[in-house]
Amino acid sequence: MPRTANALDLLRQDHQRVLALFKQVEKTEDEKEQRQLCREIVEELSLHAQIEETVFYPFLREATDREDLFEEASIEHETAKDLLERLRTEDPGTPRFHAIVKVLKEYVQHHVQEEESEIFPQVAKTGIDLEALGEEIAERKAAGLDGGAAGEHAEPARSRPSRSKPPTGPSRKAKGQAHADYTGDDEQYLEEHAGELSRSTERAKWIHRVGEGPDHDGQTLATRNPEVIRQWAEARGGRPATSAGGDAKRPRVLRFDFPDYDKGLQEVSWDDWLRTFEERELVFVYQETMKAGNQSNFFRLDSPHREEG
Repeated sequence: MPRTANALDLLRQDHQRVLALFKQVEKTEDEKEQRQLCREIVEELSLHAQIEETVFYPFLREATDREDLFEEASIEHETAKDLLERLRTEDPGTPRFHAIVKVLKEYVQHHVQEEESEIFPQVAKTGIDLEALGEEIAERKAAGLDGGAAGEHAEPARSRPSRSKPPTGPSRKAKGQAHADYTGDDEQYLEEHAGELSRSTERAKWIHRVGEGPDHDGQTLATRNPEVIRQWAEARGGRPATSAGGDAKRPRVLRFDFPDYDKGLQEVSWDDWLRTFEERELVFVYQETMKAGNQSNFFRLDSPHREEG
């Protein structure tokens, strides 16, 4: 079976492909060919931006402390989308068409340079399983544009069909049982949701009880044990939170408010955070340390159910 390219290599290939298309547009004077090439540029860049926004950026936002880089990249995406829409509707052969192509190319070159020189090195330092993330990106590319709903930070959408399965309700182990061992529950969970979880979750080392840990620095871990989750967060000064303006009793988005993270989050109780986690059958995917051995605040939430909206 061929080895999957890692996430950064796949994104670099996208960059190279789009820049090559721009060069072809500049070389041809045939308006029909220009139009076809621009259609390909629009499709390539639209899908690339969607993948970065729904898979790449959400996955890595908590893996680094460079929130500014991701915010800047997201803003650049919005400007690029506006230019893509203008390119989609402008007729070749007009001065405006060529001006849009030129400006868009320069904008993409700037974005690529910043992403590959600033964001990618930050990502590589974390030690995250980039091949697993590469599989998710490849899967998302195969689904095409709008092949999955764009969710908030924690649960990037995938193209798998939704399962109309009711939540299991609060676990018998969520309260009142010290040092719970989730080995049996986790095995059953993985059997029930085989093929529905992300590649990163499937390849992670599963932590079933407090006291278990990674085999090496930078290893991706996964757990459904609330004691493990709470201990991990509190060791980093993290408080359970949701998006500003959300329902604190029934939070839709589950986050952690770490010290010095000014993200406008709304604090919620541990009971409400963990109840929502259990009801939605989520998996906590995280790191204890980065590849270099320093403490990592990286986490994401994975779900076997497709998130809408």
